Amino acid sequence: MRRKFMLAIFGAAVALLGGLLGASPAAAHNTFVDSSPRDGEVLVAAPTTWVVTFAKSVPLESASASVIDGSGARFALSAPSHGDSDRTVVFSLPPDLNGAVSARWRLVGTDGHVISGRVAFTIQTDPTATAPSPGSAAVDTFDESGTPEAVRVALRFATFAAIVLLGGLMFTEIDIAAGALMTRRGRKVATWAAGFLVATPIAQFLVFADDVGAGGASFTSAMSDAVSMTAGSMLSVRILAGLVLGWFVVTCLRQAGAERLLKVPIGVVSVAYLVSLAYGGHSRSESAPWLGIPVDVVHTAAIAVWLGGLIMLVIIVVPSVSASEAVAAFSRFSGVAQRAVVIIALTGVIQMMRIHGNPVEVFSSTHGLVLVAKVVLVAIMIRLALRNRATLQRHTTASLANSERSRDLLLRATTTEVLFGFGVLGLTAVLVAVTPG
Repeated sequence: MRRKFMLAIFGAAVALLGGLLGASPAAAHNTFVDSSPRDGEVLVAAPTTWVVTFAKSVPLESASASVIDGSGARFALSAPSHGDSDRTVVFSLPPDLNGAVSARWRLVGTDGHVISGRVAFTIQTDPTATAPSPGSAAVDTFDESGTPEAVRVALRFATFAAIVLLGGLMFTEIDIAAGALMTRRGRKVATWAAGFLVATPIAQFLVFADDVGAGGASFTSAMSDAVSMTAGSMLSVRILAGLVLGWFVVTCLRQAGAERLLKVPIGVVSVAYLVSLAYGGHSRSESAPWLGIPVDVVHTAAIAVWLGGLIMLVIIVVPSVSASEAVAAFSRFSGVAQRAVVIIALTGVIQMMRIHGNPVEVFSSTHGLVLVAKVVLVAIMIRLALRNRATLQRHTTASLANSERSRDLLLRATTTEVLFGFGVLGLTAVLVAVTPG
């Protein structure tokens, strides 16, 4: 009966989303639409402007461009202006351009991702000039320096890991094993996780400001422009929320039992942190952000309860209590974990429908394939969780003499589940960076 009920919920959710969002996926990043001059175009006179049109609004403070003329000289273009709409960007070109010209645009989207492109055209004032192939001129001569993608992914992974660890620890303290926070390991986990919740958005903000100022803006100007953009303002909120959350954690560690008094404030600040995280990414830049943002918050919180709770059981609770108490803790956690898994699956379906529209399309893009890999790992974790639950059920019908053996079996299985969980976090960090569709 319970299984049929859950299947009915999933079916209704998919049908509702199909009606709300339609079958066509929305682009998470801004996309190039047109250019004047066009790629491959041959001109008989040097143009004074280069007009680039995009699918979405372009924040001018993040847009920059440069050109390479037929002689190989590179020119950084001055700050652009909007054209007929905020989707059109107009760059002034240097005088006396001639020959094969390669122009590159670069901007930072509302979700914080850097996107760029090139257009090649020929100014044939000299009859002997040869038109370039579209997009081929001087491709390798632009400066592509910036923060390596591996660093960006590592910062995202550190953010997700800190959320999971601190969220799992607070959940364990409140609902599974009171006193976990005040253990030696609990204090270390709380301190390091709270520190990373502050440090990672600061580092990400500096990277974002560097992206925004890549056109040659000063550090002060880049920081100011970054704050004025959605992604930068959300990073600022995360920094502030992380500082407040860190202060609450320190207060809890200094005053035993203070987590009971601060439970509501910690919850409120944690939600603010998760909302700012969701608002600065795909949950806002995709279709129906009014749905995507709260769903992303719930999805992340459920992962923190499930995976974070598992980690706390393995590294804090089990080593600190007797075998029978450890099995009892696993039993209490099992019921909560079941509900968390249902929430994770349901919210995951919603986000997949928002991003890809048609589920078949997940197999036609890098983002979709990474998402499939994540789903596979989650499925393995669910299978391990079901096996753990079966072990608990066998224990309830056995004598207490089997507590030690049951604990050891659960600990081994849960450790494997945790390792897969970190794989899920890693793929989640990659998904944030990959363009859907």
